[in-house]
Amino acid sequence: MGRFMAKFTRRTWLESAGGWAVGAAAGASWLAGCRPRGSSSGRRVLKVFNWSDYIAPEVIPAFEAAHDCTVVYDNFASDSELEARLATGGGAYDVVFPSDRTMHALVAKQLLAPLDRNRLSNWTNLDPEFLSRPHDPRNEFSAPYFWGTLAAAYLPDFIDEPVTGFDVLLDPRRPVRPARLTMLDDGENVIGGMLMHLGRPLNSVAAADLAAVQALLLEQRPRVQAYTSDSYKERLVSGDAWAAMGWSGDLLQAATEAASIGREVRVVVPERGTIIWLDSMAIPRGAQNVELAHAFIDWLLDAEQAAANAEYVSYATPNGAALALLPAEMRADESIYPPAATRARCEWLENRGREITKIEAVWRKVKA
Repeated sequence: MGRFMAKFTRRTWLESAGGWAVGAAAGASWLAGCRPRGSSSGRRVLKVFNWSDYIAPEVIPAFEAAHDCTVVYDNFASDSELEARLATGGGAYDVVFPSDRTMHALVAKQLLAPLDRNRLSNWTNLDPEFLSRPHDPRNEFSAPYFWGTLAAAYLPDFIDEPVTGFDVLLDPRRPVRPARLTMLDDGENVIGGMLMHLGRPLNSVAAADLAAVQALLLEQRPRVQAYTSDSYKERLVSGDAWAAMGWSGDLLQAATEAASIGREVRVVVPERGTIIWLDSMAIPRGAQNVELAHAFIDWLLDAEQAAANAEYVSYATPNGAALALLPAEMRADESIYPPAATRARCEWLENRGREITKIEAVWRKVKA
């Protein structure tokens, strides 16, 4: 598994002055991502806003060289941060990477520009399974980038019984002091995952279903070390946490980093089903460089670039042409590409409109 992921993360790179192991010119353009303005070289500038640890190090320098441009790269930590940034200044970026959950809001608020499919020659590389999803039925505004699942990870040095899914996070035998579990700080996904664990519909807002989840999470709470969506990888790698809920690719990154120091982290996609999600590429309404934005999206849809990305990030690619280029070991890894039977039991989050307040109420009680 270790060969699928580099030994450092984007967060590590930002904290050090080392940067990517690329040429000086390419490194300078990546450093421009820390500045609010574009390059002073006179070249075209593309402004990108993406999740952290979410692109292979060689992909952007190669694009810059091929298109004689400078990429100003920044990253966000949550759907709400992306939505707020686009709502207050959509022209600040040319390409963004929204989740399927936030796409509903971005489209409804008219914060995205339609894609020009004529400029995307690599569109045919995409697997039809990930097209025409409910968040963008005609793919008018988005091109699939990565997909994955809500999953669990654990340290077999401390947990030696069989693990099939979220059961590892709910076992009352786990120590309370010190607490050794982490859960995402994301009520909609945590509650959705627990609904599926209980055999209830993922998108249910029925009072009985939410009451059952609330009871489950309140019983678990004393064993939770932290509700965190960004530090669970580090906690697993250090051994401070023995089990965690997280995104499949992030957990696989943790497994790779842990292996480099002799610690084993195992990742499990729940056999009884879990949340499946899709992140996409989109162009904000008001983007300053629409032509170059399309060129960048098409670059990421290229089979070789998409395969390089998938090997680095450890998430599943929706690019069928890229999938064929990946190592057989990676394609066979069920924590990245769950078997068909598990996939059939996975569900997508739906936009529940005002009913989301019922989910939020449960989460407030859990976190109180």
